[in-house]
Amino acid sequence: MIKQESIENLKSIADVVDVIGNYIQLKKKGSNFTANCPFHSEKTPSFVVSPSKQIYHCFGCGVSGDAIKFIMEYEKLSYPEAIEKLANMYNFKLEYTKNQTSLNLNILEKTNSFYKQNLIHNQNAYNYLKNRGLYDSTIEKFGLGYAPSSKAQLDFLNNINAPINEAIELGIVAKGENGIYARLIDRITFPIFSPNNKIIAYGGRTISNHPAKYINYTNTKIFNKSKTFYGLNFAREKILRKKEIIITEGYMDVIMLHQAGYSNAVATLGTALTKDHLPALKKMNVKIIIAYDGDDAGINAALKASMLLAQNSFEGGAVIFEAGKDPADMIKEGIDLNPIFNNHTPFIEFVIKTIISKYNLKNPHQKQTAFDEIKNFIYSLPMLIQEDIARYASQLMQIDFKLFRIRNKPSNIQKTKKIDLAEASIIKTLYENTNYINEVAEYLPIDVFNYHTLELQALYEENYENPLLLDISLNDDIKIMDYDTLINSIRNILLKYYNNKIKNLKFIDEDFLIKTHKTKKYMQIIKRLKQGELVYESDSTI
Repeated sequence: MIKQESIENLKSIADVVDVIGNYIQLKKKGSNFTANCPFHSEKTPSFVVSPSKQIYHCFGCGVSGDAIKFIMEYEKLSYPEAIEKLANMYNFKLEYTKNQTSLNLNILEKTNSFYKQNLIHNQNAYNYLKNRGLYDSTIEKFGLGYAPSSKAQLDFLNNINAPINEAIELGIVAKGENGIYARLIDRITFPIFSPNNKIIAYGGRTISNHPAKYINYTNTKIFNKSKTFYGLNFAREKILRKKEIIITEGYMDVIMLHQAGYSNAVATLGTALTKDHLPALKKMNVKIIIAYDGDDAGINAALKASMLLAQNSFEGGAVIFEAGKDPADMIKEGIDLNPIFNNHTPFIEFVIKTIISKYNLKNPHQKQTAFDEIKNFIYSLPMLIQEDIARYASQLMQIDFKLFRIRNKPSNIQKTKKIDLAEASIIKTLYENTNYINEVAEYLPIDVFNYHTLELQALYEENYENPLLLDISLNDDIKIMDYDTLINSIRNILLKYYNNKIKNLKFIDEDFLIKTHKTKKYMQIIKRLKQGELVYESDSTI
């Protein structure tokens, strides 16, 4: 906890006029200052700030308080967050009680300076960002950098005398069977900030061919990725002023949107929108726009997010971009996104239309499945609106509205997802032995799996709280393998994968010579696998 004495010292140097003047325009009137109240709509100023009493008061809506209370109300922050925000404004060092196990956040700040210096000297990493369309000013604003080799990072931490245990607790490094290693290696780095602009974690984007394109820090004492929005520290002021937040899928979407002027954009961190994100959204009390990619993963994520937000009575809607494009790509192409954001589909409408689009309603069995899904969704909504939504859904499905009017709520029992034991055992083994991942990832791309691709992707992204992953990890019927058995299991998966490749060639419309060449290469790979070698080659290299 922050020492009370430290809080009082901060209050003694903070001036309420200076603090509030950073947020709204104040006009001198006698011994006080006035403005239109930022907490309610008015034409005649009734908001008064008193420098002598060090308070503010609105004669219109009745709000009042000191500098800390203003920051809490205006930025929707908790009391400790507001104090830390105020301390940052005055470059004041807060003191904490000794019984608090506080980590040295300066290690993260110094590490970011190290990453930024490495970006300057790594032309490949720098060119990647420039080719994505980022300005130098944007790179600087978001503090982007480059994580070099593990050894270079460990040497740096040693040079700044950073205790290795603290570096582990902060997530910068991890401890495996072979010792200490840096969590991010050969990656563009994205510092993740608290609401008070303190670095609390990092994300990384590979610039090599690592199958895990993006990696986020695992949860630490100061960072929970299921509750954190990337970019919120930059976006908060615009969000509250515009009363609208745009939630995207990734770092680059946020950065490019901000660069283009859409500075109310944020992103979730490797996870879908969850219930843990809702308190922060409720506190801001703004319209929400879900803006995801138009691929299958993006549409499914938007569907789940829209369901969650609709069930919790949030206002807003969803936007799906053209297949194969994301907001960052469209901004680079100079496309105006305002018409897209302004024409978002309301959450409930989006959910129902998306569910219907998944099925062929001319097929009776598929129509029944679509109906069951929509019915379950409707019953999860506030009771007051269920009847209106049921009428809307019945019109789209061209069925009798009365079919939705069932007194008993539908069963919560869901169909059990098919589990492939071979794939699931690999997943569980890697989940329990994460040090194996780097050793096998290059031989085990996501598309090799048939049933558990989402789980493997979550594993590579270190999204260890993914419900699908937890389902496998907690299933006692799925066994953990030793290392040799794991390698053999992966080899068997690859054998099946390449045998299927050969079978599928007959259905592909390609030149005969190309098919012959591919068949020969696949047979060579199969032979090497049968001889005990672990090998994978993508079609682009064949």
